[in-house]
Amino acid sequence: MKEGGKVNQFIRYSAFEIALAALCAGLAIFLTIYKVVFAFPILPYLKFELAEIPVIMAFLMAGPFSGLLSSVIYWIVLTMVGEWTPIGPLMKFLAVTPTILGLWAGLVLSKRLKKNSSVFLSMGLGILMAIAARVIVTSLMNFLVLWWLFPHFLSLAAKYLEATIGFQTDSPYAVLLMTLLFTAVFNILHSFFSIIPSYYLVVKAIMKVKPVNLKTWFRRMFSES
Repeated sequence: MKEGGKVNQFIRYSAFEIALAALCAGLAIFLTIYKVVFAFPILPYLKFELAEIPVIMAFLMAGPFSGLLSSVIYWIVLTMVGEWTPIGPLMKFLAVTPTILGLWAGLVLSKRLKKNSSVFLSMGLGILMAIAARVIVTSLMNFLVLWWLFPHFLSLAAKYLEATIGFQTDSPYAVLLMTLLFTAVFNILHSFFSIIPSYYLVVKAIMKVKPVNLKTWFRRMFSES
């Protein structure tokens, strides 16, 4: 009976993870299609998107499987209906997924370093690792796109840099360096923009309902009693 109960609980929780991932991915797609975005002033083709918040929430509520599945669903659908396909959706996927993995790694590491670490310290370490993972992956991908795959995008970036901050140079290396620098700044800001609202939405709103599945995963990661 006990084994059967564990199996049933696993099936119910797995179904919950999948359903939540699909729901959050659907909300992310809705926010993307209806362009709930804000341009980064220095390089306006970079957009702060509210669409990342539901995906991060899926991770915080139900764990890494749900968060990563939501990110994959979001990427697949965005490839079919989004802009600048397939590069645009792929770039978004390679920004969101390292953010989730970095946040997860930070939470796990904080638990191992200190069994009863505070939520503040756990989230702080998680955010730092999420930023590091996101910036490294997106910087490498942007280098590949700007320098090898679509070098004409570098000319577009040069025009924006000149128009917004007055940066002028004849060196493509300098343009590439400045573009990667400000893209990294954008991704650092976007990490805060995506993670902090997601955390507060989960803690201040959803967690107050206290469904067992949500509470179990959340408390295990944040070492709350």
